[in-house]
Amino acid sequence: MALDVKTALISAVYKKSLRLSAANNQKYGKGYTMNLVNVDSESVSKAWEVIHQVWSIPLQLVVVTVLLARLLGVSAWASIGVLVFSLFLLIMVVPVFMRKAAPVFLRHGDRRLKTTREVLDGIRVVKINGHEKHFLTKLEGIRTEQLRWLRKFNMGVATFVIVGQVANTVMPLAAFSLFGHENMGMIPASRVFPALSFFGLLVDPLISLPQLLSAVVIAATSWGRIYSFLLADEKTSTTDSSLSVMNIGHAITITDGGFSWTAFDSNDTPTPAEVTNDAAETSSIDKVDQDEVSGPVPFLHNVNISIRKGSLTAIVGNVGSGKSSLLSAIIGEMVRVSGEAYCHGSIAYCAQQPWVQTTTIQDNILFGRPLNLQQLQKAIQTTCFDSDLETFPHGMATQMSEKGNNLSGGQKARLALSRAVYSDADIYLFDDVLAALDPRVGRTVFHDCIRHGLQGKTRVLVTHQLQYLSQVDHIIVVSDGTIVEQGSFDELLVRNGELTRLLSDIHTTSEGSGDNARKDENLKRKSASGPPKAAVKQEETADKIIAEEERNTGAVGAATWWAYLKATGGTGMIIMLLLEILLLQGSVVILNQWLTWWTEDTWHEKAQAWIGIYNGIGFASVLAIVVLNVTILLSTIRASRTFHSKALNGVIYAPIWWFESQPIGRIMNRFSKDLESIDQRLMPQLFQLVAGIGSLTSTIVILGYSTPIMLAFVLPMVIIYWFVLKFYRKSLRELKRLESTGRGPLQSRISETLDGIPTIMAYGREADFESAVGGLLDASNKPTFLRQHAEIWVTLRMEIMSSSIVFTLAMLAHTKVVGSSTQFVLALTYASTLTYIMNLLLKSAANVEAEMNSVERLMNYTTSLPKEDPAELEYDPAQEAWPTRGEIILHDIDAAYHSRPDKLVLRNVNLTFNPGETVFIVGRTGSGKSTLLSLLLRMIESSNGTVEIDGRDIKSLGVSTLRRGLQVIPQDPFVFSGRIRSCLDFDGKHEDDALWQALDLVGLKKFVASQESKLDTVVEDNGSNYSVGQRQLLCLAAAILRNPKILLLDEATASIDAGADVFIQQAMRRSCPHATILSVMHRLNDRILQECDKVLVMEQGVPIEYAPPQELLARPNSMFSKLMAATRHHH
Repeated sequence: MALDVKTALISAVYKKSLRLSAANNQKYGKGYTMNLVNVDSESVSKAWEVIHQVWSIPLQLVVVTVLLARLLGVSAWASIGVLVFSLFLLIMVVPVFMRKAAPVFLRHGDRRLKTTREVLDGIRVVKINGHEKHFLTKLEGIRTEQLRWLRKFNMGVATFVIVGQVANTVMPLAAFSLFGHENMGMIPASRVFPALSFFGLLVDPLISLPQLLSAVVIAATSWGRIYSFLLADEKTSTTDSSLSVMNIGHAITITDGGFSWTAFDSNDTPTPAEVTNDAAETSSIDKVDQDEVSGPVPFLHNVNISIRKGSLTAIVGNVGSGKSSLLSAIIGEMVRVSGEAYCHGSIAYCAQQPWVQTTTIQDNILFGRPLNLQQLQKAIQTTCFDSDLETFPHGMATQMSEKGNNLSGGQKARLALSRAVYSDADIYLFDDVLAALDPRVGRTVFHDCIRHGLQGKTRVLVTHQLQYLSQVDHIIVVSDGTIVEQGSFDELLVRNGELTRLLSDIHTTSEGSGDNARKDENLKRKSASGPPKAAVKQEETADKIIAEEERNTGAVGAATWWAYLKATGGTGMIIMLLLEILLLQGSVVILNQWLTWWTEDTWHEKAQAWIGIYNGIGFASVLAIVVLNVTILLSTIRASRTFHSKALNGVIYAPIWWFESQPIGRIMNRFSKDLESIDQRLMPQLFQLVAGIGSLTSTIVILGYSTPIMLAFVLPMVIIYWFVLKFYRKSLRELKRLESTGRGPLQSRISETLDGIPTIMAYGREADFESAVGGLLDASNKPTFLRQHAEIWVTLRMEIMSSSIVFTLAMLAHTKVVGSSTQFVLALTYASTLTYIMNLLLKSAANVEAEMNSVERLMNYTTSLPKEDPAELEYDPAQEAWPTRGEIILHDIDAAYHSRPDKLVLRNVNLTFNPGETVFIVGRTGSGKSTLLSLLLRMIESSNGTVEIDGRDIKSLGVSTLRRGLQVIPQDPFVFSGRIRSCLDFDGKHEDDALWQALDLVGLKKFVASQESKLDTVVEDNGSNYSVGQRQLLCLAAAILRNPKILLLDEATASIDAGADVFIQQAMRRSCPHATILSVMHRLNDRILQECDKVLVMEQGVPIEYAPPQELLARPNSMFSKLMAATRHHH
């Protein structure tokens, strides 16, 4: 049943995640959702595993208590009093403390996983900025706080164990001391040893009860989290079927529509005063919850549109105006708080940031639909994706890496377009898809696909590329979250309104020299002597883009055991534990032997002597129990801290190429499920193992001392136990490993789905994904199912063998081989508990080894991962002291990607970038533009030649020191969560005036000033509460604020309009007048060319032209002249 409960919970959480409202998507986030799947579902299912103990343990306690009362009379009430007090502590006191600690501990766990996920999502940005140490410190701080509360929670667990073990020791002390006092120091064996057997029957419930209560406490907390998640608000459809008759000629109609990212009462129509003026354009995924944070809340108001069936409509506006939000409103991502909305027909949606699954290209395009070769051919031809397929070694069967990282931005956009075309939908929503294409490809896609290929379909295109507006049927202009004008192109020109202003900003602007992706698209790839960067990646890893997860076999190695023991405190801690175990078990043996001597009145002592010494030994045993359990608690917490820290270090300092072959879900599985195993499940198993070893040792000593002949029967039985354990633990260990690796595909699929929810919902493919996750869930459950049956198998055999020992001992009672009857009764009493002890020991030993699999998996991240060169070296210059001038010299450079060292992507590069120069880098697809920037950052390494910055070879510097000395703005703007202040000023070194000035230079000052919290406005994960364009502007402002000596821009203005592009280029020249700026360009025009000193033209990894732009344009046959001529032609 426990497995069924876990499966049901994971399935319910996954299905709910597909339907959460945008506000709740932002509130919970991917990290929280994955924690529900990984940790909370497991906690609830663990409680179900012991659910029958809820009634069996109390029943057992009552029955044994009644038997003790009948046997010992009034004296039994002393032990009953101890039992009642212990139960009071176990049920009424300790759980209250644990219930307070558990939610806080889990909350810090959510925060840690959320931050870990964010760092992994933005690992490229972390590395190119040399911020590894910062995020390590941040995560270690969160982990420290989590462990502080884990220590409090585990102190409750340890208290459970201590109370149970102490009660087992103190109950006989209290009963026999009172019994001896009442009977003048005499305690007959006929009463003592039966009572001792009854006390032995309390061992199991008193040890199991703490585990039960601990499981119930954590399960109750986890269930509360799951319950609130399942009750969260879901998306509400924007479709009103009642309007279908009125709008039979229209595909999309919105009347007096108001849309928000947070839920409002539908009866409350918002007034203009309630509306946020600066409505943020979004990429149509997770937006911020206004009730949770004071961040910008995109809000559309007074929306009135009627889009006719079969028409082509363009939506235009400035950055952050609400264009993408309007598409999100149409697909139901936003909450409709007023007015009416209507859509008629199926929808195909292309997000601004394309969502690519980790599967083949064909599966990405088909998206769960049956294969139709004719339709597939049309899809790839009209989107110009067929030319890319010819460069891929396996064509349509080429495997995609996570998030499609082995494709360029333009290739991902055309893959998403191909998926949309293949779907043969009624309505097509394109969110700025042309921005990722170079002029030639963009023009072809617009005409062959959007305009003509989908003629007769309803098409809505969000775009900054205004040169196409004269060819659309209808234009909607959005500003500050409202539609300011709409109509045909000619109608809007006559009005001389907002559209005219937008057009005037770019009257001299043409779309650029390459695509806006890192690796530009070009239809003439086949003429190149080598494949482009994206194609190289596919060629080298087409069969296995994603590396198979490693799985160890055989016994957990001695190195793993030693590493864990060392992490707990090393040799000193091991010696201390052994001494404490020896003290505890020695006191137990002496305690029981003293009881035997007492019953025989061996030394004819007074009652006070017998009772006093008996209690003294007992309290020594109690002290040993407390010290031993507290030592285990503290040492396991230390081990948890150590393994997290070392694994995190191993991952964060791994080279970037390693991350390209590792799904984030797989990495997160280690930092969630495996770490949770070390944090919560390993410690109780260690408690049991230590207790089992000690109990078995003391039992064998007592049996050997009291009835030596029994050893002839017990020792062979122990050997048989060992062989059963050896057989069982092999199966359990491998099944546990299969469980761990089986979770990887499931976690990766769920994690991937959470990134693509808007696309999945728009296409209506929820059922397909639910079915796929159901299949992966069934597959991951198979090892668990087999493990549970293995536990039943071993339990049956343990019961049979333990019963054989008791039977053998009982038979010996009829022989003359036994000595003292009192000693024999003691042996018989302990033999009766041998069943429990052996079962406890066998299961705990096997379970500890199984849980050590998690230690082993985290150890792989500490010892087996590839590493970059040292982050910092002893003789590195101070950050402020280097670079001083910004001179860059490349001499005889050859470079290749790590996985294809035989294919050079840069060849014979000899360049000098003088201090203070601004150089635009242009070229065709795969020419090496972005690769050149990667080389300067040592994201790829040169195989020949040297790179010097201010006279210093970059390989003589620590990689983090080098990267912190350069300022980089990537094309994909990744913004870490926090506040606008922290996004701009990572180190907190600048005054507010400097922050406002940087925002003013990029045109964001007015927007930020309009927010209630100003610079302290919340920024969510990856800036998801801002548009892509706004995120790029934030990155530019941060770069300007640092006033770097060297600034590298990789198409950093790709997602902003052309007018703003010119403005930003000018602002950077003014604010960083002495900086050396290398910019891979997205747009080139006469105005922008005035902002550069030189142009570098790359071709097939070789710099073929490098001179001032006027000089290159004066040569009619130069490559740069041809690129500019082609650009003007396409415009």
